[in-house]
Amino acid sequence: MAKFNAWIQVKNIPAEALKPSGLYYISNQEGTGLSPEKGDFLVYSIKEKSLSGYVYFSNEYVTAKLYDNFDINFNFGPLFTKYEINRDYNAVEGYPINSVSLLMVKGVYEGLSYMKEGGKATLIMPSKLAYGRSGLTYSQTTRISPYESLIYEVELIKVVKDPRAYENELLQTYVNTNYPGLEMVNDSIYYVQLSPPTVDTVTVAKDSIVYVYFKGKLLNGYVFDTNIDSVAKKLGRTFSSTDSLTVTIGKEVIKGFSLALTQMKKGEWGRAIIPSYSGYDSIAQKSIPPFSTLIYDIYFVDKEIVPAPKSK
Repeated sequence: MAKFNAWIQVKNIPAEALKPSGLYYISNQEGTGLSPEKGDFLVYSIKEKSLSGYVYFSNEYVTAKLYDNFDINFNFGPLFTKYEINRDYNAVEGYPINSVSLLMVKGVYEGLSYMKEGGKATLIMPSKLAYGRSGLTYSQTTRISPYESLIYEVELIKVVKDPRAYENELLQTYVNTNYPGLEMVNDSIYYVQLSPPTVDTVTVAKDSIVYVYFKGKLLNGYVFDTNIDSVAKKLGRTFSSTDSLTVTIGKEVIKGFSLALTQMKKGEWGRAIIPSYSGYDSIAQKSIPPFSTLIYDIYFVDKEIVPAPKSK
């Protein structure tokens, strides 16, 4: 605290910026839209910095590259998370963001409460409003020390009252732009045939085993998973497997993926556009934010029918 207070004095941070909690809040641009309330979802950008100005984390690609904390597997772009700090994580009260180790710490939660959509602010906080005595390790070379004061540059882009309606707005824009007039399959997914099958066989049904190659991405183009080796090499990333994925229809994979396969035949390439209610819904998965529409490009390699069990 002595170091923190000395820094505040040297930098001539105005006394009127101090809040009762110990947070210094400085508005850089006043917003004109909604203010967040607990339970809302927020679209926002953030830079997490030391008092010396080193950026520990940024969701902006250029900034991450500049400070040598770029993660090739991270989905760069605005963050999307619930405005809430009701979970204990790593002994610090905070809420995981986009399923990465970054937290909405107490000071950021408070600072956002003073903001409106379109606003930008600087939040200066002692460690008790950030990671406290635990600190935080991002990598072998990037670590926030215990009892370290932090600065956050925050931009509140949008307050989302209804995340499902917000997702649907983004989904409809994507479909109308790329596939105007395309209709849903069973009110669950959109399906587009990219190339016809090589064998005109009967489509698969529940409990059929299917062998597929796939590429999964978000609406912004970020690839979150693939088992296609050439795609992984082009991205410069490593994924869990380059073998064909074995899927039992109706099991093991999300509902939308199974439904897409029932529209396909051997040798066919297809694109499944899957709303979150047919995917992971409100639960974030690694680099997949909650309420995310998923796009899968799928190659149907082969199929095998599982015989019904014999009665005893």
